[in-house]
Amino acid sequence: MNVDSLFASLNQVVPDTNYWELIKSQAIGLLNKIILAAIVFFIGWLIITNFKKVFITILERGRLDKALTNLLGSVLNFAGWVIVISAIFKVLGFTEVSLAFSGSLALIAMGLASSASSVVGDLFSGVSLIADDDFQIGTRVTAAGVTGMVESIDMRKTKVRDDKGNLYIIPNKAIDNATLTILAPTKNILEEKGQKSS
Repeated sequence: MNVDSLFASLNQVVPDTNYWELIKSQAIGLLNKIILAAIVFFIGWLIITNFKKVFITILERGRLDKALTNLLGSVLNFAGWVIVISAIFKVLGFTEVSLAFSGSLALIAMGLASSASSVVGDLFSGVSLIADDDFQIGTRVTAAGVTGMVESIDMRKTKVRDDKGNLYIIPNKAIDNATLTILAPTKNILEEKGQKSS
């Protein structure tokens, strides 16, 4: 191979000016997409952060259980970030990945809805137990197979301490779905027996 044939083959390899213009336009387009994706990320971060704060404040004012408030806040945060990441992939031109993220959000939402049904049941049962005048803190009860004194009632669970000092934490749904026995105070029973004997 001589020098002339080498230069001739190199001239064939060197791209023309249209090729460089095409690369330049694609680089500018990619840079625009990256800038737009960064803007979407920043706006999504602002919306998620502020909306989560407002949402948790509303739940705390409603005196909802702290653990449930944190759980709902985490679910909201997760769903928000899945939407933001899906939007970023869409902006970058990865439509298939964006659709996959959206589909995963739908599947996760279905899973949370099915697992949250027990939490919702506990909440509704908690409302009915709190509203029940007979079932109060300090009342002796037999609930869900446990006999003892009610120490606390919140939206999701009730704490009952038995005569041996054991503390039972019972889901409100288990109490509401079973037979609940309100026991007369031991002191009153003894007083009544004393009055009958005299």
